[in-house]
Parts: sequence; structure tokens; C-alpha cells
Amino acid sequence: MFPGYLMVMLTIYSVVFTIGFAGNLWVIISLVRILYRTWSPLNSIFQHISLYILSLSIVDLLVLMMIPMLLVYFVNGSWDFGFVACKIFWTVENVNKLLSVAILAVMSFERYVAVCKPFQWFCCRTRHNVLLVLTVLLFFIVLLCMPIIYYADTTRHNIMVNDTVADVKVSCSSDLPDAILPVFILYMFVFGFLLPALFISLCYIFLIKHISKKTPPGKAMLVSSYTNRVVRSILRVVIFHFACWTPFWIFVLVPMLSFFNISNWHFLHSQTLAVIRLITSFLPYINSAGNWIFYAALNREMRENVTEHRRRIDLKARSSKCPSKDSSLFLTDRRTSKFSEFFRRFDV
Repeated sequence: MFPGYLMVMLTIYSVVFTIGFAGNLWVIISLVRILYRTWSPLNSIFQHISLYILSLSIVDLLVLMMIPMLLVYFVNGSWDFGFVACKIFWTVENVNKLLSVAILAVMSFERYVAVCKPFQWFCCRTRHNVLLVLTVLLFFIVLLCMPIIYYADTTRHNIMVNDTVADVKVSCSSDLPDAILPVFILYMFVFGFLLPALFISLCYIFLIKHISKKTPPGKAMLVSSYTNRVVRSILRVVIFHFACWTPFWIFVLVPMLSFFNISNWHFLHSQTLAVIRLITSFLPYINSAGNWIFYAALNREMRENVTEHRRRIDLKARSSKCPSKDSSLFLTDRRTSKFSEFFRRFDV
């Protein structure tokens, strides 16, 4: 029988994995079907944004797929997947978590440029540019994570009973040397949290200011309502992001106080801190499990295109039995109106 806290932890991890896995998989399947199997080419604006949402969902899905391995590790108290799997685990854990944050930062910038500088953005919205940005981000993040990937290894521990080896446990860890560890943590904090957080915040602040400033005469009430909706949408995303990542990084940095002899506070070496760090290390998984809700399920453009795709399949099935000219006219009007309405609204 597992201790109570372990049972609670396993339950929470399992729930988060189920919700995040199902949600991200739904986004991936929906977007792939829309982008590559749809009835007619969608406007490239939606394709451009969708490629980032698709990439974010794939990255988050890979992060969440590490949870089953982690749960087995917790339950057995031993890493039974081998050296290669240990390397893969630490690589996916660190690279994809940072890549997820980086994609969110890029998407924030895309939103700002699309709304505030639409003509400049219109010239740069190609699939090639999206793939180029993602490739550069991946390369840079892999370089940042190289120390923890390099030192990831399995270690055998003999369990002795009466001077006899009763059992062998294997751990999977990445123990960086003391000379490297503080430098690694500090630059990961700067590039993996501080700079992206400032960048995301500034993009949304300037975006809200731009929308508030561009109020047409006689439409103050309408635009005010629109602005409030945008602000609420943005706040949902920002608060969720910071709620997941801020505690994580705080308790990654706290042990550095002892390392640099800044403080020898007893709490830094207590079991309580270890438990808190265990809890906060789980929060990035919640972020990966919830991103799809804010960037896809609550995205009006995404919802409308999924609905339109389903409607088209239904109409195509009906028209194969009884062709109708009116149906094709309706769909043409929908395509035109969807394209023209895109710049008139902004929703997360």
C-alpha cells in the first residue's frame, strides 16, 4: 500500500496526463485535418497561426508523454527503462518545456504584429517562416540544455541487508558538477523564464494599449466592450502561464541561496522544501496540459474552422445525393466573410 501522499500524487498526475493528452491530441488531429484535408485552401492567415498552435500542442504532448515513465519510476522506486530512455527523458523534459514557453512568446509577438502592424505581418506570414522560427528556437534551446542532457545517466544502487545485496535500484538523474550547476540554473532562469515572461507581458501590454487607442469616433462603447473581452482573454493566458512557471522557478532558485552562502536558513535544507519543490516541479505539466484550452478550445477562429470543416463534410455528403447550387454559394460567402472578419476581431 502506497503512502497517502504518493497516492494523491499519482492520482493528480494521472488526471493531468489524461486531460492534457486527450486535449492536445484533439487539437493536433483537428488542425491536421483542417490544414491538409480540408475542402478548399484556407486563408494563409489562419494557416500561419495554426502552425504555431499545432507545434505548441505537439511539444506539450511530448512533455506529457513523459508522465507515465515518471509514474512508473515513482511506484517502483527504480528506473527500469535503461540508459537511452533516461537520456530521452531528460532531453524531452527540458527541451520541450522551454520550447513550449518560447512558442508562446512567439505567438504573443505574432498577435501584437497582426493587430498593430498588419501590413508588415501580412508580408511575413508564410509556412517557411514558421518552420524557420521553430528550427532556430529548437537549435538554441538544445544548446541551452546540453549540460543537463550530457550529464543525464543511470546509477545502480545496491540495497544491502545483513551485508548481502538484497536488491538493486536504478536511478535516472542528471547530476551537474558544482562548478556548472549554478551557472546552468541562472542562465536557464534568464532565457527560459525571465526574458520570455517580460517579452510576453510587453507584447500584451502594447497590444491592449493599441486597441484602446484606436477607438473610432462614435464607437467608444462598442470598442470598449471589445477591448474588455480582449483584456479578459489575455489575462487568462498570462495568469495561467505565470501561475504555473513562477513557483517552479522560485523554488529552483531558492537552494542557490545556500550554494552561494547568501543564507543558511534551516528551511533550505528541510524536508518541507523538498516536498514544495516536488509540488512546484509538477506545475509545468499543468501548463502543458492546459495550453490547448486557452490557445485552441477558447480560440474563436479555431472553433469556427473546426465547425466549418465538419459542416462542409456534412454538406458534401448531402450534395453527393442531391447537388445544390445554393450550398456552394453559401460556402463561398462564408470563406469571404471569414477572411474579412479576421482582422476585425481578436480572440485568444
